[in-house]
Amino acid sequence: MPKALRPFFRHDQWLFSEVSRLIFALVSEFYREAAGRDLTTGMIVAHQTYGDMLRFNPHFHAIVLEGGFDEEGRFYYIPFSGLEPMVEVFRRRVIWMLVEKELLNKEFTIKLLAWKHSGFSIDNSVRILDHEAQENLSEYIARPPISLKKIRYEPFKGRVLFHTKYSQYFKENVHIFDALDFLAELTQHIPPKRTQLIRRYGLYSSRLRGRW
Repeated sequence: MPKALRPFFRHDQWLFSEVSRLIFALVSEFYREAAGRDLTTGMIVAHQTYGDMLRFNPHFHAIVLEGGFDEEGRFYYIPFSGLEPMVEVFRRRVIWMLVEKELLNKEFTIKLLAWKHSGFSIDNSVRILDHEAQENLSEYIARPPISLKKIRYEPFKGRVLFHTKYSQYFKENVHIFDALDFLAELTQHIPPKRTQLIRRYGLYSSRLRGRW
């Protein structure tokens, strides 16, 4: 999502749940249009608030079943495609959700919709073709904001050294934080109580999974 919308999710992290449901609805509608009938599909959606060097960068990861079952139990394989139009639909639905919540006014909404580069994107380059890939992706979407292996505290200088892979955004792979700045960056990613970070829909939900 674009930087202009990120503050709304920083101040109200319950918005993540609504976008999560919106993502599942969007993909379900895509399958229904492609198959010409209602299909029961499955999806696991996880939201994360952190990007490189702990900056606030809200985004979503999803494990998506490519297709679904009709009422007679026949499976329809539908490759996940048509991403450019899907990005545009996703953008407009997120913006409309914020308008309905009176978080965006008309003037700013018109400006957002006029942007040539919307700041929204969808990527489907990661595919699960074996158990190892499934396990790796599942661990990735459930990972914490940082790994203790990547940080080192220097008590005599009151600094935290953050080692990570090279960041195109920061143009570096080591970042030095003052200790209090590091704590401030880290604690912004602590979710409110009872926040659900990973949500399961359709065939992957607890309600349907056992039956199927």
